[in-house]
Amino acid sequence: MNIKRLLLLSFITYGLCALWAITGVQGSSETPKTPPTAITVTLGMLTPQQQQERIQELTTTTTSTTTTQPVTTVVSAALTFQCAEWFPIAISVGWPNDPATLEKLGRLLWKETRCQNVNYQHPMFNGHDHGVAQINQIHRAYVEQLFAGSMEESMSDPTLNLRFAYLLYSERETSGKCGWQPWSLC
Repeated sequence: MNIKRLLLLSFITYGLCALWAITGVQGSSETPKTPPTAITVTLGMLTPQQQQERIQELTTTTTSTTTTQPVTTVVSAALTFQCAEWFPIAISVGWPNDPATLEKLGRLLWKETRCQNVNYQHPMFNGHDHGVAQINQIHRAYVEQLFAGSMEESMSDPTLNLRFAYLLYSERETSGKCGWQPWSLC
């Protein structure tokens, strides 16, 4: 082996060892996963037809009649929150299509799971909190009665998980309490 090859091989080995030490990857052939980032869509990115559809969607599903800001501002704000990819499901299962509520829901989902559906099959599963909204096992009897299935299976479905999270939230809100208390966000 000539000296150039030896130096090149030594340099590559040193670089790989340094990379291994920095990233902490040990014997894993799987590439490290980066947490998902919030989806940011501005009005400028939408076609005029998409803007009209989004404005129409917000005005037909929003129940508030006392809007003090233009609808276009609401559209822009609603699409830049953390974990916005879960909002269509959340709205479909009962969460209000309200920017303040969606912003807080996005913060909740980011705080709990970094927007991932952490369930009993997920590598980050901690043994007692399930799904994207991290429903705690203390609700096991209620979940199993409500969805007629096991807690693990029911709360692995993001639609059922967000529905149950909304039920927890709305039950507390209707009784005059803070709906975000189960996630310590009051």
